[in-house]
Amino acid sequence: MTQTKAVLLDLFGTVIAYGDVAAGTEASWRGIYGVLADLGCTVPYDEWVPLWEHGFATPLAAKDDIAETPFLGKMLRLFRELGLPQDEAAAQKAVHRCLMGWERHIDLPQDAIPTLCALRERYRVALVSNFDHPPYAHDLLARYGLTELFHHIVISGDIRVDKPDPRIFHHALDALGCEPCEAVFVGDSLDADIAGAQAVGCRPILIDMAGNHPDYAGERIGTLGELPDLL
Repeated sequence: MTQTKAVLLDLFGTVIAYGDVAAGTEASWRGIYGVLADLGCTVPYDEWVPLWEHGFATPLAAKDDIAETPFLGKMLRLFRELGLPQDEAAAQKAVHRCLMGWERHIDLPQDAIPTLCALRERYRVALVSNFDHPPYAHDLLARYGLTELFHHIVISGDIRVDKPDPRIFHHALDALGCEPCEAVFVGDSLDADIAGAQAVGCRPILIDMAGNHPDYAGERIGTLGELPDLL
């Protein structure tokens, strides 16, 4: 068996835990909608939600990816589709309110920092996260005291490539100086994390804090603190 030299980790649902996802989503969307209403949006909230969720999940076309971050670009695209002014300050406000609503429903588990410290003593450690607003992700990592625990950090919005695209995995592996077969990838998404890691040749480990995937037959952990013993 090839010796493990690197551990790559997803962020949300892996290092940082989700709380009440439904409540967090509702708080986030309400934050955005409040800004839209102030700008004159007359679409009822219940009709707006599916429009926004479709837009949020739809990647930006190259012509629209001109804002500081993909999330800001999606917000400005939403403004345009609703016939609202392309007001970047208002779009920034909507993004901020969205993220602050969501942040009330995430948490750093007690075992996260001790586990990352233990991993860093034995392996090269990287964070590889799908996130459309990198400034917030970097700020959150700093506030939680996590930044210095990683040898390398890759946020998809910084490089405009999302998991499971192989390029984001190789970006991290190249920075760590490791081959895919020398790396473990830990994440909570079967598609973005597990399938993506398998496709590039990393050893995938599912973290399933909430027990969402009881039928998954591969390697798995319930908390990050279980990872060092598994390795």
